[in-house]
Amino acid sequence: MNILIIKLSPVEGLSSSMIRTLALTKGLLTLGHHVDFLTIPISECHVIGKCYDFLENVRIIRTKENTRYDSITSKKDKSKNVKIGIENILRKTYHKFSLYDYTYSMAKRVDINLLKTKYYDVVISSSDPKTAHIAAKQLFEQGLKYKKWIQYWGDPMALDITNKSIYPQWVIKKVENDLLKSADKIIYVSPFTLKKQKKAFPKLAQKMIFLPTPYIQEKLYDETQNMKFTIGYFGAYTNRVRNIFPLYKAGKLMKDSIIVNIVGNSDIVLEETDNIKVYPRGDISRFEREADLLVCMLNRGGTQIPGKVYHYAATNKPILILLDGDNMNEIREYLESFNRYIICNNEAESIVNAINNIKNYPKTALPCNEFKPEKIAEAFIS
Repeated sequence: MNILIIKLSPVEGLSSSMIRTLALTKGLLTLGHHVDFLTIPISECHVIGKCYDFLENVRIIRTKENTRYDSITSKKDKSKNVKIGIENILRKTYHKFSLYDYTYSMAKRVDINLLKTKYYDVVISSSDPKTAHIAAKQLFEQGLKYKKWIQYWGDPMALDITNKSIYPQWVIKKVENDLLKSADKIIYVSPFTLKKQKKAFPKLAQKMIFLPTPYIQEKLYDETQNMKFTIGYFGAYTNRVRNIFPLYKAGKLMKDSIIVNIVGNSDIVLEETDNIKVYPRGDISRFEREADLLVCMLNRGGTQIPGKVYHYAATNKPILILLDGDNMNEIREYLESFNRYIICNNEAESIVNAINNIKNYPKTALPCNEFKPEKIAEAFIS
């Protein structure tokens, strides 16, 4: 089949939603399908991730640049502090008065003439950002034909715990319904989000399914040669979304026996110690390779399961899941079904006990077959 994927963040970008979409892309290619990938240009504001060989078999199509946004975020002729200050003010103001990010204008201006064909068997619009679904609608209005439109959702709209807009829930829900109703199939990456969405949109429930996030490729690492047991937490830990402090406290309590590497963006500042190192967001390849244990922290609230729960399952390293927020018992039961994770509450004492058990009673860890890209891709388009 000929398949169009629409994702309005750069294909080179380093984000969980892009990794998820690229994993799906690889699965579709493995199954023998042809994929066009509509994306946006890379700019200075994006963190660049790994380039994957399989993308050589994908036709990458880029929208026009958002020159206004790029000029605001450009580093030219601005000191670092001034640049960051202006960006933060504009970003906060924008997100209060808009349900979408800066790619909204790019979605509204997307041109069907960018595409090499005017028909696809399947069109997949993948969020976040949610503007991918708007771009798909714009292309359809311009005459793009398709057999099936599948919407692939990370965070929902009304239930998104990171949403900072001033609009009431009923307004957001109406906008969300207008996006969802035209899709032939709607796929969520959390079974708990699916449950909530079916309840919120009962007339659309028959279109909605859940599929776990695929990983891109297996990663089989050699045994580490660390002097101390080394733990890696890689990902954002904004205070209102994730509670990093129990892990930080556990690291301090175990200062003589472990090293903790924390890599990611945050609005809080953690003080480094002799055994706890803090780094900004960036390439985590080296940290992942050198880790004896990978840690994934669930959100304080909401129904979403972080993509790293699935991405880490591609490795042969133990994975510790820190339970937090809503649906803790249900999430524990769901994750235990894969027989791949060690699970504890996001509390310092619970974390210390879990780490000691992992250190003292090591078990063999292998990539989880349930999350292979071709397996998810087959279910995705069926």
